[in-house]
Amino acid sequence: MYPEADDDFELLRLEEPSMFYGASNLIFENAKALRNRVTESESLLWEQLKGKQLGLKFRRQHPIAFYIADFYCHEIKLLIELDGGIHNEPEVLVNDIERQKNLEDLGITVIRFTNNQLHNNLNAVLDKIKEAIQAKQFAAPPSGGLRGLSKRIIPCLDVKDGRTVKGINFVDLRDAGDPVELAAQYAKQGADELVFLDITATHERRKTMIEMVKSVARQLNIPFTIGGGITEIADAEALLNAGADKISINSAAVKNPQLIEDLAKTFGVQFVVLAVDTKYIDGKNIVHLNGGRMITELETETWIKRAEDLGAGEILLTSMDHDGTKAGFDCGLLAKINKTINIPIIASGGAGKTEHFTEVFQKAGVDAALAASVFHYGEILIPDLKQELRRNSIPVRNP
Repeated sequence: MYPEADDDFELLRLEEPSMFYGASNLIFENAKALRNRVTESESLLWEQLKGKQLGLKFRRQHPIAFYIADFYCHEIKLLIELDGGIHNEPEVLVNDIERQKNLEDLGITVIRFTNNQLHNNLNAVLDKIKEAIQAKQFAAPPSGGLRGLSKRIIPCLDVKDGRTVKGINFVDLRDAGDPVELAAQYAKQGADELVFLDITATHERRKTMIEMVKSVARQLNIPFTIGGGITEIADAEALLNAGADKISINSAAVKNPQLIEDLAKTFGVQFVVLAVDTKYIDGKNIVHLNGGRMITELETETWIKRAEDLGAGEILLTSMDHDGTKAGFDCGLLAKINKTINIPIIASGGAGKTEHFTEVFQKAGVDAALAASVFHYGEILIPDLKQELRRNSIPVRNP
């Protein structure tokens, strides 16, 4: 999770220096000054962007290299500029063109609006921003089946009664069961996201603890998803308000598919992750519930496609046949489903060595790979894994 716009710049420079591309102290001082001189147009657009209203964290007057962005989302490298009348001057226009080229060379997408556009048709401006977000999140795959955005490595932490379970092998942990400390360790290693699954929530009918989410959100500078016990809008709203970036639903969605559509319409598809546990039975991949304890009549491919149509923004697919085997992901099933849907897939179940991650990205073309025990026990270190992926020409984010 990225900090709010008025957080301490100096703290952010220490915790997430890549957000600023080497901006100098002078740029930081100028950015701070500009934050205190908000124009009417900036205020109008900020009211629409703040608090992740469009599904992502934006920051205002954000230092980037030699420049200061009016609004910037680091997660997808999207920059929004508002131009007043002075930008029609030839010298300023030339400078704008050079600035945009330099920013694009950093991999940042720049979209621009005039103040008149903003005040005359705010909805049209917001639609353009949403289109840009959609394009950055779900970029069309290049040849070979791999999507254009960096592949994500996602550790998964199972939580029971507010404590993490399964063995954890981090060095220098004061408390191996503290999800906040573990999350911070994974972020430091270079994890791209985290998933917390409250394994008490569905089986024992307990709600995910809001206080844990608040604590994690205060400490974490990468996105995180919370799943477990989410059965209605109010559950999701409480978690998102507490600081979660996304919510994950599983059993509740099967029992009430309308929940997917309701969540997507209320919060946006970017917030909604559908977790699917699948097992191969009598020649078919069948959806299971409650941690695999309950079999359904749903075929996995059919259910995932329906969920996409209802508004799921991402699929977390766990192969129960592969889970725990450390023999590799179910690349065949993942590749098959990836060809039929247009939303990202997180592969889960079967990771045992670094080669398995290379294989699932190359063969199945998934957007992310999730694992638990190989990370918890230190069998695979995230920096080593990312180095291996780079050697195989798989794009990943630098720590």
